[in-house]
Amino acid sequence: MLLLTSCVKQLEKAYTGTTVVEIDAAPLNSNFTGVTYPILTRIPPDGIPLRTADSTLRRFSGTVKVRINLVGPQVAQEQTIGYKIFNSPITSISFPATAAGQTPATAAGTLSVVDALAGTHFTALSGKCTIPANSSFGFIEIPVRNTVATASQGRFIGIQLDSTGSLMPNPNYCRIGMVIDQR
Repeated sequence: MLLLTSCVKQLEKAYTGTTVVEIDAAPLNSNFTGVTYPILTRIPPDGIPLRTADSTLRRFSGTVKVRINLVGPQVAQEQTIGYKIFNSPITSISFPATAAGQTPATAAGTLSVVDALAGTHFTALSGKCTIPANSSFGFIEIPVRNTVATASQGRFIGIQLDSTGSLMPNPNYCRIGMVIDQR
């Protein structure tokens, strides 16, 4: 009987590049027309692309969590990434209607877009995100305030990771925009 054998050397598969961080929703969603990052009108779920069910970002949404992913090995101490808020590059955006049974009811429409104001449309943010020890992600929490409805208007919040923490941002996935339906 003929016996054939072979040996395959077990290669260790470990990331050896520079550790960076990225906004989870950035590589999972398409860039908005005319900019190099996505502008979302829905609450970004963790680790998956946006769905079509009504998870629309509205003035009464509560706290929106934006996940920040560590791209590299976990370490035994917490790490930080800085971020800043930037202004809207767009003047209008289309929004879906409110899902059946959700109040207040809104029709689909195109909204004019202006910048959200810290302290008015969302609670002021710290500018730093912490990735806990032995973890691969952290969260930027954006408490959206339920302000007075504004007809035909959306409010823009842009987040850009920067180098003010102990980690560096991935330049390809360091920005994301979100528009809050103010109707």
